[in-house]
Amino acid sequence: MKVTYTLLPDFSQSKKPFLVKKIVRPNFATDFHFHTECQLVYILSGSGTRVIGESIEQFEEGDLTFVGPNVPHVWYSKLLPDSTNNAVSVTIYINPEIVIKNLKGMTNTVELQAFFKESERGINISGDNKKRITGIILNMLEQSDLPLLSSFIQIIDILLDSSDQRWLNIPNLLSVYAEKIPGRVHKLMHYIQQNFKEEITLQQVASISGLQLHSFCRFFKALTHRTFSDFLNEVRIGFAKKLLQQSDLPITQIALECGYSNMSYFNRSFKKINNITPKEFRHSSKNLG
Repeated sequence: MKVTYTLLPDFSQSKKPFLVKKIVRPNFATDFHFHTECQLVYILSGSGTRVIGESIEQFEEGDLTFVGPNVPHVWYSKLLPDSTNNAVSVTIYINPEIVIKNLKGMTNTVELQAFFKESERGINISGDNKKRITGIILNMLEQSDLPLLSSFIQIIDILLDSSDQRWLNIPNLLSVYAEKIPGRVHKLMHYIQQNFKEEITLQQVASISGLQLHSFCRFFKALTHRTFSDFLNEVRIGFAKKLLQQSDLPITQIALECGYSNMSYFNRSFKKINNITPKEFRHSSKNLG
């Protein structure tokens, strides 16, 4: 699926911190798209396939998902002949910058800023928090002014409770560790990001880190809880998933683009990390119709 940027015309230009909409359609079907706003989506009716970033899952009535800013996503369902059931959802669109700006003078927004950043991974919400949020969302459709604002604040407060939440995508490993420790680690992760498509030896990365080979291996394992080989594989496979979703390149070429000259090793590595083959992953993401 090709990903496109979408402007939300009834929200983006309004400078509002949030907007609640009930959406009723014959079926769920939009382009694979992204926008600068976050969104909290509650499925009232319908089922199909939900794609958020690199996560591809089935969804059904009652599904509650939070999508962070600039994350490619789509909910898709087939239009069934003679069907009397519509695809119905309630969505809260959230402008994170305006929300942070408006709340900054009233409360500490550090935790909320971190949540919006982490939500780029996509979140599925269940359990008691799901029951609480969905009840509030349905009431918001009939509210305005202060009651509506109060409901929104309640939902934000519940979202900051990490219980009953499941991340849909793994974090970007390069960003996680580059931000964790400045200096040596940032330099190392930048080197991997620039060169992961080529052959990288332990000697090269040890030299970049200013460490002897045996010291580097201990240092890297302590930092990432992975061997360098496993870490490099995860970075390469993460890039491969984006190419499989967003391009029509042959899988053999994608393997080469990601630094794999051996197709069988690429297939084994991909399946080990994702539990499906590259072909199956592409089929799931590109054949939703």
